[in-house]
Amino acid sequence: MADQPDRKTVATAMKDMDLCMMTTLDQGGTMVSRPMSNNADVDWDGDNWFFTHGDTRKVRQLEADDRVTLDFQGGGTWLTLRGRAVLHRDKALFEEHWAKDIDAWFEDGIDTPGLTLIQVSAEEAELYGRAGEGIVRMK
Repeated sequence: MADQPDRKTVATAMKDMDLCMMTTLDQGGTMVSRPMSNNADVDWDGDNWFFTHGDTRKVRQLEADDRVTLDFQGGGTWLTLRGRAVLHRDKALFEEHWAKDIDAWFEDGIDTPGLTLIQVSAEEAELYGRAGEGIVRMK
């Protein structure tokens, strides 16, 4: 078994992780999950970035309650990140986080009407598996 994980352990584990389940809360307090990709933007510094259309249920949920859970699995490790989301509509940030494969979902690229970038800042990470087991305070 690995040592108690720390921030560096979490950052290293994130290099093998792209797809996750993003969980938000609806107005009635029900947890709602959907698959998301951080677009291989895994040079991880505590933030995850996700592109979406602005007229989605998840955007409305995040506007009402910014709490988010992200569940990843990869490289023999399961990772849950709990944090807060910020919605961005800044083209400079779009350019910074854009990857060519995203064109399949947003045919007008960064000029897609309503394009929104979700930034999730981790407050706490919980790991299980090869990278170790435990909770890491991120803030």
